[in-house]
Amino acid sequence: MGHTIVGEFPRTRPWNRVFDLLQAPEVSPGLVADATVRAAGSRLSQLRGDESLTYCFWLLTRLAAAARGPDFEADVGRLGLDVQTSDHALALVAQINERAREELGHFPESGPFGDIAINALRSSLTDTLGAQNRSLFGSSVEDLASAFRRHSTASQFGELATRFFGAFYAQTLRYYVDRALPAAMSPTGGLRTLADVSAFQEGLDRHARESAWIVAVYAAQWWVKHQGTQGALIGREEVRGFTAYALTKLRRELEGASR
Repeated sequence: MGHTIVGEFPRTRPWNRVFDLLQAPEVSPGLVADATVRAAGSRLSQLRGDESLTYCFWLLTRLAAAARGPDFEADVGRLGLDVQTSDHALALVAQINERAREELGHFPESGPFGDIAINALRSSLTDTLGAQNRSLFGSSVEDLASAFRRHSTASQFGELATRFFGAFYAQTLRYYVDRALPAAMSPTGGLRTLADVSAFQEGLDRHARESAWIVAVYAAQWWVKHQGTQGALIGREEVRGFTAYALTKLRRELEGASR
């Protein structure tokens, strides 16, 4: 989940707060997450209308909707994907990844967050399959369809949304924080060794994913409201509104560590 970071860590007062927390004798993932979302507040606010993020989550909703119908293969084909139900799940995930990258090429303004959105999409696909005790390797498209069929109920869709936004924000936090970690390592701080850094990164990822449960109930209610109307397909405009609200709720949750 790491990223290749270009450029130096900012040295403004809000980012200095993040750096100080990384040099503390005990490094708290929750406090670092809080300080990071506050320091990056302006850019993170812009993500509420980001087209790359909207498209990737929209793809998830369409896959869940397709799994509910009688012909998963045909419904997925309408998304520009050419698969057979007997194909390996890995082939479908690869096609979804390629389709998303092609679409996101139209939104260069997303910058690195386009890649993060694609990574969150791929992570959601593999984790959803894993929830069925199946590995991506050796599973078929039908296995993936079955996993999404299970997640097309209200409560399970809430879980699917939690996975996506948890993965997205985990990688977003890492995008900002990882560039400061080498300089934050200190013999007197909480990050003394590479093992300390790795443990902190895992804690930061876990904190973001656990915080994302704040969107589960709202996602379930939204799914029932929009998908429950005679099975109508959810459009990107509706997804854009959902992602904006979900990001706001998650950001507020992550900012709660210092209260």
